[in-house]
Amino acid sequence: MDTALTDTANKQVHGNRSFEAAIGDADFNFATVAFDDAKVTGAQLCMAAGRHPVEDYVVLRHLGTGELESLRPTETSDLDKNKISRFFVVEGGDTHRFFVEGLSMEWPRNKLIAWQIKFLAGAGDDQALSLERPGVDQVFDNDDEVDIGGGGVERFKLRHRKKTVTVIYGGDVEFELERRIYTTEELMAVFGVPAGYKLDIIGIDGVFREMAPGERLKVKDGMEFASHPPVGQSS
Repeated sequence: MDTALTDTANKQVHGNRSFEAAIGDADFNFATVAFDDAKVTGAQLCMAAGRHPVEDYVVLRHLGTGELESLRPTETSDLDKNKISRFFVVEGGDTHRFFVEGLSMEWPRNKLIAWQIKFLAGAGDDQALSLERPGVDQVFDNDDEVDIGGGGVERFKLRHRKKTVTVIYGGDVEFELERRIYTTEELMAVFGVPAGYKLDIIGIDGVFREMAPGERLKVKDGMEFASHPPVGQSS
């Protein structure tokens, strides 16, 4: 069949419009590209995103349900006529499978940021990502790194996200704080740190680190703090 006639027929059927796709990278940065045909292959999406050689990349379609499914280089996918279809083109080989609220997903790298998983699942700001595993109750902040490349298939749930966090000062005093970024001075005022003293944050390894003046810190559940007098001054 004459290619020119076929193209003309397609344009008549589709109303002389192009089909758009938003193609994201590993950092969830998106660029919109247009195709003349309603069907595209994984290889075409790679080339449109400027990614080559094609075999070094994984193409994933982000379905309307929130699920992710891989697309082989020669496999075709139908573009939506009424809205921009979303894909990811990410360097990698094998994909790691995981589930969020029963939604099946896969990703070619072994780590994602919690907000990225929430984005894929269509979660709102009032929802938090949590790990669904027997004996484990781990809730992730939006900027936490999440390991999806372990030995098994990880399963996650979405739960109501508290607007406050509980932190500990002085070993045993709990403070419920608004979930936000605080300066060193704001935290010292909240804890009632004595004038002239320095504020320490205690790492999960038990190591004390003195916070610098004006330092900004996003507080998280379970953080521990202490204070100490200036060096050379007895307590």
